[in-house]
Amino acid sequence: MVLVLKRQIAVGDIHGCFDLLTVLIEKIIGFSPHEDMLIFMGDYIDRGMKVKEVVRYVSELKEKSPDAVILLKGNHEDMAYNALTSGDVEEEMLYWLLNKGDKTITSFGGREQTKEHLIPFIESLQLYYETDTHIFVHAGIPYGKDLGTATSEELLWDRTLSYAGEKTLVVGHTPKSKVSYFNNGKIICIDTGAYMTGNLSAYDVIHKKVYSTGAAT
Repeated sequence: MVLVLKRQIAVGDIHGCFDLLTVLIEKIIGFSPHEDMLIFMGDYIDRGMKVKEVVRYVSELKEKSPDAVILLKGNHEDMAYNALTSGDVEEEMLYWLLNKGDKTITSFGGREQTKEHLIPFIESLQLYYETDTHIFVHAGIPYGKDLGTATSEELLWDRTLSYAGEKTLVVGHTPKSKVSYFNNGKIICIDTGAYMTGNLSAYDVIHKKVYSTGAAT
């Protein structure tokens, strides 16, 4: 039997906000792996206090429903990976710590525990997810480029919101007060700064519906 996907929902940057995550997925969205797809836009770690719980939660969702859960990589995972695998290059670690990587290390209980659990998780993440109508990527695709020409750094770090391709681009990374639309709706930014605002948002691209833990919609 062919599964008819009822909802395809992109979930914004979580940043260690485990309580908001579970409320959003379980109470507000009511995720059903037999009918829905969840596409997590990256930045699971740093800033918030419950990074370990977030990583465990999304990993278990993926393990239980591998076809219904997509885990994308964010720039904070990129920073963490570089810091944790850089050996004696302390600049990478200092850069990550300046971007609240200390919250992640504290959550896991130290550097060694963080390396043990976080590196395999980051290595399992994908840079983007593409359908017939949409491209999902953490940060963006610069104007004049596509998935074939954009660098991995641009996919993880771009903030120009200047993409001009045919498909609709769904991104996180750049916090807005609410789910926001750019370039005549060709770019949808769903990061609502959960760690600052208490508002973790998600967006169903099939029904063009916003889900949110806060007042912003």
